[in-house]
Amino acid sequence: MANNGDKMFNSLAISLAIISLNLAGGSSIRAASLSIHHEARVSYDFAGMRLAQWSGGALVNFASNQTAAPTLLSFDDQGKQLQALPFTIPESETVDLYDIARSPDGFFAVCGKAYDHSGRGSGFIAVVSPTGDQATTVRLYPYYPTLVTVGSDRTIWTAGVEVVNGKEGGPGINPEYGVIRHFDLTGRLLGSFIPRSSLPSRSMILNGTLRSANGRIGWYTGPIAGPGSQYYEILSDGTVRRYPSIALNKSEYVTGLALMDDGSSYATTFDSADRAYRLHSVAGPSQQWAVEPVPDQIGRGILYGGEGSRLVFHTPDHFTLIFADVSR
Repeated sequence: MANNGDKMFNSLAISLAIISLNLAGGSSIRAASLSIHHEARVSYDFAGMRLAQWSGGALVNFASNQTAAPTLLSFDDQGKQLQALPFTIPESETVDLYDIARSPDGFFAVCGKAYDHSGRGSGFIAVVSPTGDQATTVRLYPYYPTLVTVGSDRTIWTAGVEVVNGKEGGPGINPEYGVIRHFDLTGRLLGSFIPRSSLPSRSMILNGTLRSANGRIGWYTGPIAGPGSQYYEILSDGTVRRYPSIALNKSEYVTGLALMDDGSSYATTFDSADRAYRLHSVAGPSQQWAVEPVPDQIGRGILYGGEGSRLVFHTPDHFTLIFADVSR
């Protein structure tokens, strides 16, 4: 029979073990397990282009940007190219797209800046039908959206800044304006979140990543590299949750983001100093980001995005997609 000293020792040992687990992984939640589902090869060469994203059941990107009619591109999960759609804005001489997303039923949401023949520019969002024959464009001056995603309810979310004459502090700009904005499919503003005054730098807004899944929006801010970035999630009821940031090295930056239906989030990073590619995950706002092991087949993979319980990775050859199922 154990004496009181033994009981105290055993209780202390158990407590220390729990603390060690919490310190090591930020939580006692099991590490994720990734299994390769399939690979797909895209024939289109994305080299030298912005990073595409997996959104609404397709890989989406755009080409011929900064022209009168950029082309919206999409590919299915077998790598087959879907219909390429030209995008124009009446009375605009040049359209500069910043970001693109897709709904599961094939509608595109794009954001950027459009210039008329006199050179005057305005930020905009647009919704384009799957066939390209219907487009709703809403000019948002002085707000310039740089990131866009489509929520599970087919509403549109953006991240952006307000600028007048190239300056954020111009007349008519409220420093408390929300940098994250929520629109319906007609472009009507439904809400705004995260005051500009709460963010120390403009680069945090211009260089982030915006994704969505199952009633929540995830926004990982800039800057491009090193510490200082932040991660937020906005729920469908308008609740804003700020998460701990990934502990980035000075030369490390976030390269991709994905939100899962179970409430977890994943991010890939690249450290230019040691050439290391890492996959991180977090299960909730009270948890710390943890580095996850990845199959050798993924290697230097970067997240295009995810849906349900599946992650979609981009590989360095610009053509191969790897779909991996996640389990815990």
